[in-house]
Amino acid sequence: QRLVRMHEIGSLHAIPMRNARSGKVALSVPARRIIADDGAVIERRRLLRPLKSANWTLEALSESHWEEIGVTAFTSAWRVEEEEAAKSPVTERVHLATGLLLPVWKRLPGDHVRVTRLVAEDGQSIIGREVLDIDLAAIAETFGLSGVTGPAPDQIGELVIASGKPLGLASHDALTVKRSLVGGEQRLELTGFSPDRLDWYKNKGCFTEIIRYRTRLFVPVSRASSVLPALAA
Repeated sequence: QRLVRMHEIGSLHAIPMRNARSGKVALSVPARRIIADDGAVIERRRLLRPLKSANWTLEALSESHWEEIGVTAFTSAWRVEEEEAAKSPVTERVHLATGLLLPVWKRLPGDHVRVTRLVAEDGQSIIGREVLDIDLAAIAETFGLSGVTGPAPDQIGELVIASGKPLGLASHDALTVKRSLVGGEQRLELTGFSPDRLDWYKNKGCFTEIIRYRTRLFVPVSRASSVLPALAA
């Protein structure tokens, strides 16, 4: 019912879809466009699922197993997935900044502003502003808190891909791990590396690509959890 209230299912705005391979359904709605490194505008759609959502480029979506289905079939399959999901609760860790926030509101990261209210089983209610894992160390430094460290090297890749925020990585060089859109796909790029050490980086699992006459260094997204710790060792 909530999905029906939010979207006009079956219109060009909200297209019911089903994955021909998995049988799972999703509602395709417009997503924010992104700009590639070469300046090209890339159109995207957001696939809403009962428990998660993800953005797809139109090109990737057209080459996938997702296909349009009727509203009736979509609604029925969506309800089945919801019922199955309810049988297996999902555990998620959420960091909240609570208390008197107004005086320090502007000192919190401004690119993720979401206020969340949590209710415990005993009825106790907590309301606060969400803090992303990637921002914990910076916030601790801002407010002079001790005992809070940044993400471990094996977590950096996933956090950068998910948030789009660059993170530093202590290695032989002062590296920065950032998300870059190259050829329509999101990559993990390393900047700050010494060109003289390219062979060393490649031996650790990185790869290079010459783009616009410039050598750029990347970490395979699927292996970031093992490659980045190797660079930091």
